[in-house]
Amino acid sequence: MATNSFGRRGVVAPPSRASFQSVATPAAPAVMRDDDETASESSLFRDNKFLSDIPFLTIGLIFCLMVIFALQRSLAVDMGRDGSLDVRSLIAQGASGYDLVVGKNEWWRIGLAPLLHGSQWHLIGNCVALFIVGVRLESLIGRGWFSLIFVASALAGEAGSLLGNGSGTVGVGASGAITGLIAALFVASFEPEADAETTMSRLKTSLFFGVPALLPLAFGASGNVNYYAHAGGAVAGAALAITPWIAFWSYDSLPRSAGMVLLGGFVGSLICAGFAAIHYRSYMADAGQYIRASEMPAGTREMAGRSADFVNRYPKDPRAHLFRAIYFAERNSLSAAEAEVQTAMSLAASDVAGGPVRSVARALLAQLLLARGRTTEAKAMAAEVCRAKLGDVRRLLEQSKLCG
Repeated sequence: MATNSFGRRGVVAPPSRASFQSVATPAAPAVMRDDDETASESSLFRDNKFLSDIPFLTIGLIFCLMVIFALQRSLAVDMGRDGSLDVRSLIAQGASGYDLVVGKNEWWRIGLAPLLHGSQWHLIGNCVALFIVGVRLESLIGRGWFSLIFVASALAGEAGSLLGNGSGTVGVGASGAITGLIAALFVASFEPEADAETTMSRLKTSLFFGVPALLPLAFGASGNVNYYAHAGGAVAGAALAITPWIAFWSYDSLPRSAGMVLLGGFVGSLICAGFAAIHYRSYMADAGQYIRASEMPAGTREMAGRSADFVNRYPKDPRAHLFRAIYFAERNSLSAAEAEVQTAMSLAASDVAGGPVRSVARALLAQLLLARGRTTEAKAMAAEVCRAKLGDVRRLLEQSKLCG
């Protein structure tokens, strides 16, 4: 993605030491009309501190993410009560997951998932982080490196997500790319010519966003946040940010590559979008066989009360059978509940978004087996969920002494 000068020391003479200072790129030869006028034109962005400090690239990326999310909303089959997009819509639009990317060989999803978001709050959170980090980082390392780190971290985040998350998990979001920028800001904060106050300000910004983005991995990350994508993006961002130091380059060794990197990323995303368009109709047709987000019950009582209707209308949806199992369990019909849970687990195993349902179903089945006096089977069934550390589900199993 870089220009021919990237990585070649013979093209751009290396400075005596790694430098973080912006070095102006020589203007192209032009007919000289007036010395003062020419100097003014060639140094418009170099000498105008106001213009040079405006994070145009960061603002542009945020605008693009907002436009893409608006398109997502217009194409969504349904939306939840909280404004989140239906998971089946996200799958049709290009969400990634191990079963989708590796299982179905739909590698084009890697180029789309980092540009998609699951809800307006998901988008807002990422855009706020991107803006705050971008304001500090873009002018520090230049738009060429900023672009390269964003694109590379997005791809590395997808790799981390595929390696870290189990099957049946679907993910979207630019957080991998943004975490890469956060890691790059942390590395670049140690600019030798910056004063202590500036260094501390940059470090505080990177740690403010970086610690919550990565720390949960140390405690067995769980929930809806894709911490493995964060980890992949952080590794790529830090590695790229430290490269100029190791190679004795300056960040200005990639001065004009922002356009090339972004153009390459844009073309790649368009190609991926083309594949998504080809598969869109079939995935949206499949979405009709699953409970819509706006129909999802708000609590356990509603789940049980509507379970018969859900099973009749959506027999392929593992959640419908899980709700029906809860209905029977509440009425102490343990055999019927166990049969419904087994059905839910079987359907979830072949569902590209069935990972969370499968885990909850295993936990419920473990509880049912324990209630029927089959303690050994119950502990074996709960073992996988206990290892996964799935928050509330694990706590229920711990209360029943099925974990540990």
